[in-house]
Formats: sequence, structure tokens, C-alpha cells
Amino acid sequence: MRREESAPVPTPIRLWRLGPWSRNRLMRRGDRYEAVLVLLAAMLILLLVPCAAAFGTATHTRLEQQTQTLRSGVHQVPAVLLEDTHPAPDTPDDALRHSHNQDSARVRWSTPNGDHTAVVPTDAHATAGQTTTISVGADGNLTGPIRSNREDTVVAVTAACGVWALGSGGIVLVPALVHAVSARTRMRQWASEWTRFDAPPR
Repeated sequence: MRREESAPVPTPIRLWRLGPWSRNRLMRRGDRYEAVLVLLAAMLILLLVPCAAAFGTATHTRLEQQTQTLRSGVHQVPAVLLEDTHPAPDTPDDALRHSHNQDSARVRWSTPNGDHTAVVPTDAHATAGQTTTISVGADGNLTGPIRSNREDTVVAVTAACGVWALGSGGIVLVPALVHAVSARTRMRQWASEWTRFDAPPR
């Protein structure tokens, strides 16, 4: 009776032998350089994470200071409506009014610098002569919308992610260009070798 031969045991792949430091004879010198560039790029991308986080924290602190400065210079004053409210844009007169739709009207308010008039958002169905409260700055003029703490956080997180994405893209571009140039060079060498191989012997 013939004894059956045992199946060959596959040799496990050693990951450390695939690195640029290995003595694999099949790995060319250019492959080692590309592997080193990839490792350096990965390390730099990881190092960009704390840098982007620090940039986002600094941006959030700066935005909070700006918001606090704007809020400290804003105060509330009463204003008198000079006319009835006008419907919100793109709102038919016979349409149902929702709470998020804001009408507008021209109002007048007094400050130490004199009287001011402007068109401000008002409640629906307000009539001339009624009083509303508006926000004005130190110069007595209307102030624009002030960012909330949540909006400051969103802007800071977006800035941090943008810095990390731009930095990572620039880092990845270097090994990608090196790989493209080396691959093109290898293809030219292979084409030259195949041309020499196909040439008839002399």
C-alpha cells in the first residue's frame, strides 16, 4: 500500500520581512524608498491630529472672545413702530402665518447720539405706534446677529478638520508622485528589456 504524501504546510507570511528594513532580494531599492516614504507620511498624518486639535482649540477661544466682546457692547432699547408690519418675503397675504416667519416694519429709537430709524423684524399683525425691543451697539446703530456658543464650536471643529485634511492631502501627495515617477521609470525599463529580448540574435 502506497503511503500518501502529506500536504505541504504553507509558510506564514512575516510582516516584518515585508518592510523596507528586510533583506528580501525581490525588493528593489526603489521599493524600499517608497516604503520608507509611506511610513513617514503615515507618521506625519498622525502627528497632524494633535496639531489640528490645537488649532481648533485656539480658533474656538478666539471666537468666544470675539463673541463676548460683541455681547458686552450690545444693549436693549425700546423702539416705536412707524408703520404696520409688512408680510415676510414670499408669503401670500391669505396664507397661514407660522411662528418662524418674521414680518418687518420701520421703527424709530432714541440714543444719546440722536434718533435712528431702520427696518427690523417684528411680530405678525403689529401696528404703527406699538413698541418693540431691539439690540443696538455702543454707537446706537442696529447690531447684526451674534454667533452662539454652538456656532463657535461648529466653526472651530470645521477649521480643525480642514487643517488636518489639507495637511494630510499635501503629505500624501509626495509619496504618490514618487510612486508615479518610479512606476513610469520601471515601465520604460521593462519595455526596453522586452525589446532587447525580442530582438533576433546576431
